[in-house]
Amino acid sequence: MAQKIDRKELKKPDEFQVIAGKVMTWVMAHQKPVLAGVIALAVAIVAAWGASAYSTSRETKAGSELAAALELSSRPLVSEAQGEPGVETFPSREARLQATLAALEKVRADFPRSNGAETAKAQIGFLKLKGGDAQGAQAALQDFLDHASRSHPLRPLAQESLGYALEAQGKLDEARGAFAALANEGAPERAAFQEARIALLAGKPEAKQQLEQVGKEYAKEPVAMEANMRLELASLPPASAVQPAPQAPQASPKERKPANKPANKGKK
Repeated sequence: MAQKIDRKELKKPDEFQVIAGKVMTWVMAHQKPVLAGVIALAVAIVAAWGASAYSTSRETKAGSELAAALELSSRPLVSEAQGEPGVETFPSREARLQATLAALEKVRADFPRSNGAETAKAQIGFLKLKGGDAQGAQAALQDFLDHASRSHPLRPLAQESLGYALEAQGKLDEARGAFAALANEGAPERAAFQEARIALLAGKPEAKQQLEQVGKEYAKEPVAMEANMRLELASLPPASAVQPAPQAPQASPKERKPANKPANKGKK
């Protein structure tokens, strides 16, 4: 009996891969283009990572330092703390961003070629994209995708974020290629949606048909809702075509009647 149990245990997948995979599945199902949940995703993965048993103390230390760096990104601003005692804050968003980026770069310097360093590279790209540095985000995300293991759970998000970084720089052809590569990262539905979205931005006549196809082919996926919303927005008339409501005609000065003056009761 004990021998059978041991064999079953050996066949079980790595605990970190199971946990991280579940986190990635949930995020991909709730993903939005504005990338608002990227930091929460990285924190969740690091939490799962810290709970898993890593084989070397170096990886454990890298994970701890990465978690501390990501904690900086979640600290409130002074204006958000509302005078809560013991809460560490930042004076501005820029100060918080720069402190977090510096801490992530330190993880890369202290633990090169570690899983923590790989995740730090991706997170640097996410933060730079969110902060408006599309060129810096592109460099960090491409570096991550070039060197991270194929099983890293942040690869799909990094690939899509790379597409947004290229799009923000006006490189639509390169962005289209980056989005298409999502199909190789286990997210074919995102690749199809992004292809249709870019076609819509470019004013291509087949864009609406592509969005309709995404909605039908992936009807049970959250991306279908995104495709249908894009179709609805595309069907609305442009703002310039909306005519203002007509105003009531105003009388000319000759047509205006003088206001009635109150009677002077003092005269008889």
